[in-house]
Amino acid sequence: DNEDLGWMAGIWSYLKEGVLPEDKDEAQKIRMRSAKFIIIGDEEVHQGICGMHSGARSMATRVLRAGYYWPTLKSNYQAHVQKCKECQQFGNAHRQPPETLHHMMSAWPFSQWGMDILGPFPPAKGQLKFLLVAIDYFTKWIEACPLAKITTENVRKFTWKNIICRFGIPHALVTNNGR
Repeated sequence: DNEDLGWMAGIWSYLKEGVLPEDKDEAQKIRMRSAKFIIIGDEEVHQGICGMHSGARSMATRVLRAGYYWPTLKSNYQAHVQKCKECQQFGNAHRQPPETLHHMMSAWPFSQWGMDILGPFPPAKGQLKFLLVAIDYFTKWIEACPLAKITTENVRKFTWKNIICRFGIPHALVTNNGR
């Protein structure tokens, strides 16, 4: 009875019977959304109607209680949870033990810069998908440049044009060597 499912009716029909709407855009949306759901014995297992996003252990337990078993059950669900965007974004983070923070001192403006590469992001115009960012430790001034590829030459040009030519040679340039 799909009418009772509300917004999940299309996803349910696709997962149970392989039926998609005739509208290509709506069909694509349902295909994308359905990747977040698993139906076993007419019951959605991971997200649930209330969007609770069960962990791997509780999903495996629910499947076992439903009368299903296979040797890689828990590892399959562990992999599924690791691929679930919402679980990764909002789930409990496994944290490293706390460490003492070290204050980074900068003697004067623009003497010490931190530099990092962000991305990849979805490609923008010109296939730009990375962002090279430099931040002055003293003033918190930011210099940034979008890049299509991360190369030594691109980083060298950015450093020359945006830091050295504008603010002088810094006393220190802190990076993580592109890691």
